[in-house]
Amino acid sequence: MLSSALDAFWSKGYTLASMTDISRQSGVGNGSIYGAYVSKAGLFLIVLQRYCASRVETVRQSMESGQTPAEAVARLFAAVVEDCAAHSPSWGCLMLNSMAELGREWPEVREVATAATLEMQSLVRARLDEDDVASPEDRVVLASEIVVASHSLIQYSLLDDDVDALRQLSASVLSRFEPQLSR
Repeated sequence: MLSSALDAFWSKGYTLASMTDISRQSGVGNGSIYGAYVSKAGLFLIVLQRYCASRVETVRQSMESGQTPAEAVARLFAAVVEDCAAHSPSWGCLMLNSMAELGREWPEVREVATAATLEMQSLVRARLDEDDVASPEDRVVLASEIVVASHSLIQYSLLDDDVDALRQLSASVLSRFEPQLSR
């Protein structure tokens, strides 16, 4: 049921996704959904938290892989491109889409997205620390730039979801980071 809710919220946005859509898609009755999650908002926040946790896990796995920090970042960007390619046209990112749609007026959405982004940055920073890349002060900025670049790739996929174009763009972005990642 949660995967049906994820698909509805991610593809349509919170406002346009209805509980009826989710009920139909999941085969679970509206009453049962409300009984379990109380409201559309309650269900959405659970779905958003789970989605953000999965994105953080993607960053964790990417940063733990690769022999070098540049390889780890390349794997992160490849995972982002693969995720964007999973839906055509691209659905973008539930976290970023939700921030754009709801972040100004729904503090819990902003809190979930902020916490996930900070954790992603921390994971990248830990990899940079482990490999003693750049100065400690520069690592903070570099980690933030890498996460922002991954988010930018996702947003770009909403304009052009051609996988080859996204791969080319991610390679170009990575090439900009490589001098800093190899110090």
